Amino acid sequence: MTPVARDRPRLGGRFITIWIGQTASGIGSVVAAIGVAVHVFVETGNAAWLGLLSALTAAPFALTGPLMGLVDRIPRRTTMIVGDAIAASGSVVALALAIAGSLEVWHLAVAGFVGGLGSSFQFPASQAAIPSLVAPEALGRANGLVQLGPAAGIVLGPVVATPLIAWWGVEAVLIVDVITFAIAIGTVIAVRFVDVDDGTASDDTGRWGAVWTYLRGDGRPIATLLLVMAVVNFCLAFFNIALLTIATEVGGVARAGVPLGAAGLAMIATSAVLGSRGVPARPIRAFAIALGGLAAGCLVAASRPSFALVVVGAVVAVVAVPVVQAGVATLFHEHTPSRMHGRVFGLRSAIGRALEPVGSVLAGVVIARAATPSMRDGGALEPVLGPVLGTGAGRGAAVVLVATALAIATLAAWLVASSLREAFDAPGVDGDADGGTDRDVGPRRQAPAAAPDHAGAVPQASWEAAASR
Repeated sequence: MTPVARDRPRLGGRFITIWIGQTASGIGSVVAAIGVAVHVFVETGNAAWLGLLSALTAAPFALTGPLMGLVDRIPRRTTMIVGDAIAASGSVVALALAIAGSLEVWHLAVAGFVGGLGSSFQFPASQAAIPSLVAPEALGRANGLVQLGPAAGIVLGPVVATPLIAWWGVEAVLIVDVITFAIAIGTVIAVRFVDVDDGTASDDTGRWGAVWTYLRGDGRPIATLLLVMAVVNFCLAFFNIALLTIATEVGGVARAGVPLGAAGLAMIATSAVLGSRGVPARPIRAFAIALGGLAAGCLVAASRPSFALVVVGAVVAVVAVPVVQAGVATLFHEHTPSRMHGRVFGLRSAIGRALEPVGSVLAGVVIARAATPSMRDGGALEPVLGPVLGTGAGRGAAVVLVATALAIATLAAWLVASSLREAFDAPGVDGDADGGTDRDVGPRRQAPAAAPDHAGAVPQASWEAAASR
């Protein structure tokens, strides 16, 4: 008997429209961030300014945490527009000062803080809005496609930003940022949607108390997942700094961006597959496998002072990162009451962005002060690890990568044995009838309630929205 073909749930024109705007804006922001960093380093010759820029951009995500209840009280479409407008205002003012010839480095630092301030509201609002634009069965595909923007930014950012700065100065990257912000705002204005309500947590008034009560009770698996993601983000900060150090010391400054570009291309390919097929039916198992790949990539990149191995290791390490990001976002959508989505996604971004600079600073200190000296001739670790990892260029950073791999592998092993698999990977709940692995096919445990289609498209059970910047 010939199997009956089943149509995949459509993402819909409204989601695609907003996704295009958010993806363009995300790429523009990466181009601007890299361009501004290059400009600041050239102007000051001081890497401390780069650390300050990173810290000021990340700080609002932690500082605005108590205000995330606004995302769940104000319509998410409005929050997305206002958040992007606030973020764009910093770039607009900096561009005006640059054109007038009055731009100072500290102006760019302030602009970075303002950009982070707007994005700290825009990101959770855009994530929380996704169920308003796509059918519940398309959540996995939508969340997978959302990962394509950051991956494209990783590839295109250095390629576009560096020549723009060299040929036309910082004004050029600021213009790109402003234009892509305008595209993002315009697409959200053009698409009308209403926040969906799954009917749970009806007594929630948008305060944090309801979220803490939920996370201590029925939402304990979600709370555990938040902590796991925080640990992963912390480890990724060490991975990023160590990989960049090895790439620079082994391949030279001119080729230092090649591993990052190759990794970005791998992430684009994975995101495209997720956008077509959706996330795995057992996301925690996929999460553990992805962490195993990340650990393996760290070991490959660290194994010998070979630039080719650094590139291969970078690709192996991050190729499955979009699977993790999309899978976790889908779990949050499915298992968290819709009225709490803004605060939960805000909490996730606050934890991740707060740990990112901390991990980066610690990684730099460990590599420079401890690992590198210990791997030089006569160093403390050279007799033990030298025969395995080699000595010389990038070997201190290689030690940090090995340590990072061990930590990530330990976390992966814990995930396999944890209660999260029982909570989220229960067999026969999320898969299709014939044992498929596409989470977009089959019943969902917490599908949002029906919502009208206000864009003139064919009405669906419920819909989902846009990507984060």
